[in-house]
Amino acid sequence: GIDPWKEQPRRADLRLTEAVAHFHLYAWLKEAVGGRCAVSPEFPTGNGKVDLVVQWEDRVSVLEVKSFTALYDVPKWRRQAAAYARSLGLDRAVLALFVPVIGDEAFLASLSTTEDIDGVRLVTVAIPWG
Repeated sequence: GIDPWKEQPRRADLRLTEAVAHFHLYAWLKEAVGGRCAVSPEFPTGNGKVDLVVQWEDRVSVLEVKSFTALYDVPKWRRQAAAYARSLGLDRAVLALFVPVIGDEAFLASLSTTEDIDGVRLVTVAIPWG
């Protein structure tokens, strides 16, 4: 019953800042897998690199976190996440898209995909937020 987006910092256009999404996802991952995996944030710096790294034994996963603003940005973000994973020698990555819609399951499902981009298996997950 708790709304995690209520009373969070917002930009001038009243959308939540990307940092809010980043820290909520980081906190959730720490709770969900923190006992078995190391979850390391790479704080948003605008450098185009991954936002979260999850390590378990000899496995590494990368998660790029973005705040959805326009549909035309999504292919660029997918390529960016795949390129970063490839630069680390990884063949998989996740793009977490925080989408400012609640209840439009069809739109969220259309953004959530699994595809191969230049040899990297990229999973895009659309997460509703208000």
